[in-house]
Amino acid sequence: MIIECCNQERTYLRFYGLLAEQFCKIKETYKINFEIQFELQYLKIHRLETNKLRNLAKLFSHLLYTDAIEWYVFKSVKLTEEDTTSSSRIFIKIICQEVINF
Repeated sequence: MIIECCNQERTYLRFYGLLAEQFCKIKETYKINFEIQFELQYLKIHRLETNKLRNLAKLFSHLLYTDAIEWYVFKSVKLTEEDTTSSSRIFIKIICQEVINF
């Protein structure tokens, strides 16, 4: 629900990142579910509009930066020309830029 609400916003609202972070830190089950969602969202990232893609990347970059989810979620990411789409490359790029800017 948090991911979907975040995607519906015109611009990224930090509120959703903070909310997701608190859920992840409260209970391990939420953390695991957000890690699973990272992989699932990454697999269907090519279906998202640019705005939704950006919001999603910023949400997950917040969770990664605050250590709310583990960095091993990147195990599903294969950075080869055959395995990525332009959307997935943009997604990874935004995540990296946001983590650097924190």
